[in-house]
Amino acid sequence: MWRGLRDDYVLAQIPPPATPGVTPPPGTPFAFTVGLLQNGALELKWKCANPSGTQGTIYEVKRSIGGPPAGALTFVGATGVKSFTDETLPSGSAPVTYQITAVRSTSRGSPAQFTVNFGIGGPGLTIASVVEGGPVKMAA
Repeated sequence: MWRGLRDDYVLAQIPPPATPGVTPPPGTPFAFTVGLLQNGALELKWKCANPSGTQGTIYEVKRSIGGPPAGALTFVGATGVKSFTDETLPSGSAPVTYQITAVRSTSRGSPAQFTVNFGIGGPGLTIASVVEGGPVKMAA
């Protein structure tokens, strides 16, 4: 006679595991900060409220040089933490726009963009402003 898995739980007098639910997609990054390192790299940091109890979120980082609406965004890297150091930004770059997207498995959060504007002050290049663009509307 064939017994199902649930019959084993009944015989063992333990409750069967709960049916897994659908986990919401990752959050949207916000509160961007940027630091200019001595070697010319940019250190990007952000916050992101991901659903409670989830793990394994990575952040996809894309960049466009020239500020909005610059050319196509190019993938520059990914990270498992809420920070990324862009060591490939050409020196003397015009404003640069970054897009950060939280990704977990096949689920993607809404991407968010911010633009870094540079200025000259003190011993050389400085960050003049960081302008947050908010979530990017996805085409249906």
